[in-house]
Amino acid sequence: MRFEEISLCDIDELVDMYIETFNTPPWNDEWTVDTASKRLKQFINSEDSYGIKAYVDGELCGMILGSEEQFFDGRTFHIKEFCVNNNIRNRGIGTRIFKEFKKRLKNKNIQEIILLTCRSDETESFYKKLGLEQDMNTIMMKNKI
Repeated sequence: MRFEEISLCDIDELVDMYIETFNTPPWNDEWTVDTASKRLKQFINSEDSYGIKAYVDGELCGMILGSEEQFFDGRTFHIKEFCVNNNIRNRGIGTRIFKEFKKRLKNKNIQEIILLTCRSDETESFYKKLGLEQDMNTIMMKNKI
């Protein structure tokens, strides 16, 4: 597996995989090329953005992207997007991408990783297997306008 850091010039390459991933279960979103491109550009252009994309045999197989956030006692990394090509899910690709990413964040002196994901057995069990745990002091709330 080969890893490369994500830059703005990677948008076109990432968009198709992003749409294919998040428009299928368990997310079932309705991304378009325009909306997915806009979202990825927003993340990549944000301050302290960082991400990697992964290749197997020269083919894009996954990506992870987010940004750092400074706290009084150190830096936290917020994963905004993490996806693996649907055709190769459940083969350990996501685990390998996450482990590489975590190693790189450790080298950047990041102390904690945070992510939000949909509540489903598939997503929760995957992240728990990677060592992430539910933060009982935090709750996400929303209000539709």
